[in-house]
Amino acid sequence: MVDDGPPLKFVALWGMFAVLMLFGQMQLINHGANIALSYQIDPGVEPTLMAALD
Repeated sequence: MVDDGPPLKFVALWGMFAVLMLFGQMQLINHGANIALSYQIDPGVEPTLMAALD
């Protein structure tokens, strides 16, 4: 067996982390948090939270 890539456990943990972060972001949006992607920010409006995963 050739070890050419990252270990499967690392990939699985990172994937679970990404899914949980996206779920948390959806929960924030559903509860009224003003989240925008980095290219959607208009500095003249109101303070905006940045999403961690773009």
